[in-house]
Amino acid sequence: MRKMSVVVALLLTFTASFVAPALSADVDKTVLAAAEKMLSTMPADFYQVAPEAAQQQIENAKPLIIDVREAAEMAKGKIAGATNVPIRDLAKMDGKLPANKTAPILVYCQVGYRGGIGMTLLRMWGYTNVKNIRGGLDGWEKAGLPVVEKKS
Repeated sequence: MRKMSVVVALLLTFTASFVAPALSADVDKTVLAAAEKMLSTMPADFYQVAPEAAQQQIENAKPLIIDVREAAEMAKGKIAGATNVPIRDLAKMDGKLPANKTAPILVYCQVGYRGGIGMTLLRMWGYTNVKNIRGGLDGWEKAGLPVVEKKS
């Protein structure tokens, strides 16, 4: 529960970076409106999915899986089928994102923080079926789920 509180605090801090400048006339009103809409409609699960439920979704719905860790972190392994796009490069992935804004997308990092940021960005860009894997790759491994391409 403490981790969830930290993730929520991080998301609110991240979102506040968009909202705080609202006092300035230079704020893009569409960005502000998107942030306000997302915060006001956030569900109880904060758009997270348990690793076991994510595995079922991967098997059944074949979502796009985005690993937002840095390239150097990939030696720790990854979830099968995941595409590595470091969080700072997520905006450059625009042409590779699904045209269908309702397509399922799973995002993760090592522990869940950057995954939450990635999920937030994708939702602000209009993707409605995006979830962050709770606990990131660490949570995935703690659930006993398989990791591929792990280098010791």
